[in-house]
Amino acid sequence: MEPINIKILVTGVIIVLSFIGQSIVKKYLARYADNKGFSVHRKVYVGNFFGFLMSMLIIVGLIITWEVSFQGIAVYLASIFTLLGVAFVASWSMLSNITASLILFFAYPFKIGDYVRIQDGGDNSVEGTIINITLFNIRIITEDDVEVSYPNNLALQKPIKRYRKNARKQKDIIEDNLNRFE
Repeated sequence: MEPINIKILVTGVIIVLSFIGQSIVKKYLARYADNKGFSVHRKVYVGNFFGFLMSMLIIVGLIITWEVSFQGIAVYLASIFTLLGVAFVASWSMLSNITASLILFFAYPFKIGDYVRIQDGGDNSVEGTIINITLFNIRIITEDDVEVSYPNNLALQKPIKRYRKNARKQKDIIEDNLNRFE
C-alpha cells in the first residue's frame, strides 16, 4: 500500500473514531448530568467544552498523520499563541470562572433550587435560593427578592452552607425557640 493511501486510511479512522468518541462522551455527560439533576444550560456548556477538546485532539492527530512541517507552522503558531496569551492574561478572570464552572459541574456541591449561604465575611455573605448556574457565575435570589450574581471562582474559594429543602435554617429555629417564651 502506498504511503498516501495509508495516510488517507488513518485520516478516515481518526475521523470515525472521533465521531464515536464524541458520541460516547456526550452520552456519558448527559447521563451524569441527568443523574445529578443539572440544568440543560450546564449540560450544554460542559458538552461544548468537551467538544472543543475533542476537536483539538483531532487536529493534532491529523497534523501528526500528514507529517505537517513544524518549521513552517512554528512562526504561525508562535504568533497565534502570543495573541492568545495576551488575550488570556487580559481575561484571566473569565478563564478561572470557566474552569471553576467545570469543577462545580463535576464536584456537584449544590444544584439549582438549593438554599445556600456563601460565607464571604460579614456583610458580604450571600444567602438565598440558586436560580441558575452559568459558565461564569451562580445566580442567587435572596429572601429580599434581590438577584445576586456570584462568580464561580469565588464560590470555589468560600465556604458554602447548603440547607436541605425540608430543613429549616438555624436562625428560624432560634427565633421559634425565643418566641416560645413570650
